[in-house]
Amino acid sequence: MSCRCCWRVILLTILTANENKKMSEVHLFAGIDDGHRETKISLSNGIKLAIPSRAMSGLSNQISLNGSKSGVFAYQTSDGPYTLGDVESAEDTAYDEYPVSTQNRVIVAHALRQAGLGHLNTLDVVTGLPLKRYYLKGQPNQELIDAKKANLLNLDVKGMDGFQPAIIQRHDVLSEAVAAWVNYVLIRKDDGKLTIDRNRLEERTAIVDIGGRTLDIAVVRKWVLDGDRSTTDDIGMIKIITGLKDRLYDFFKGIELSDEQVEFALTKRTVKVRGQMYDVGHVVDDATLSVVNSIKATVKRHLQTARDIDNVFFVGGTSEYLRNYLNGWFEQQRIMQDPAFANADGMLKYSEFVMGRK
Repeated sequence: MSCRCCWRVILLTILTANENKKMSEVHLFAGIDDGHRETKISLSNGIKLAIPSRAMSGLSNQISLNGSKSGVFAYQTSDGPYTLGDVESAEDTAYDEYPVSTQNRVIVAHALRQAGLGHLNTLDVVTGLPLKRYYLKGQPNQELIDAKKANLLNLDVKGMDGFQPAIIQRHDVLSEAVAAWVNYVLIRKDDGKLTIDRNRLEERTAIVDIGGRTLDIAVVRKWVLDGDRSTTDDIGMIKIITGLKDRLYDFFKGIELSDEQVEFALTKRTVKVRGQMYDVGHVVDDATLSVVNSIKATVKRHLQTARDIDNVFFVGGTSEYLRNYLNGWFEQQRIMQDPAFANADGMLKYSEFVMGRK
């Protein structure tokens, strides 16, 4: 081994050791909204974090030995290596098996790392499933729930730079949208303790959760889910992005844009192609409105006039993006505070309130 390589390995060891020293030896509760587009974490120490749900199998050519400098991180699993961070390409997560996949397991481990947690931290966590996948014929889909629990309890993810991820000791699963309702009815007092708001519990509340891949609608009152008016549909931000990518392909007459270019167009309404900047705001609006109309049709079909519903809350990261498109659907509608983290915060509260008592 050359002198230069020796020094790089020594530097890597020091950097990893310093990262590990920064972790406090503490047990935490965590709500992990491990969605198809983003993974959001809400921790009992007050930290909140969201990262893209992006990972590629194998190793990236962009990896540097200290990881953090390149923004690329490599992990080894029992199913082979994965690369996360600023990767040049990533595998699709919009498939049914994602919640029980190695890809999901690695992304969650990486998100916890980005939140400052490692092997000195033990966790009780709650994650989510789309409502229609959580329930099967009116009952919890126990086979899938158990498989999802087991997936994150499989502690096979290790950083190829020597990093050791946080240890998940217990894992429970909630339905998405219902988790946001839990966030609404469980109130945190000034002393940090959680209590049930009895008035909110008595209200009939509809949660419209517009996420990355799915739209979840949950109508809940007094811990009872109205199955007739609750549903899941495959509509979300990923559908907007797919539609936008197709429209941009036509707009640029057969030039297929990269994921990075499409994301830029979505947020900035402009995009640079072959060194020239183009205004594509009207293309973004067309792709967005197409999906908004589908979302509205599904919501109206299930909630109808909503005259017996006390609250209609819009939650989810896509609700924030669509804020201006959602006005005036119902008189009693609101966008929940911090809508992108409504599920993660509810999962955190559930983990503290229920798992903390076990």
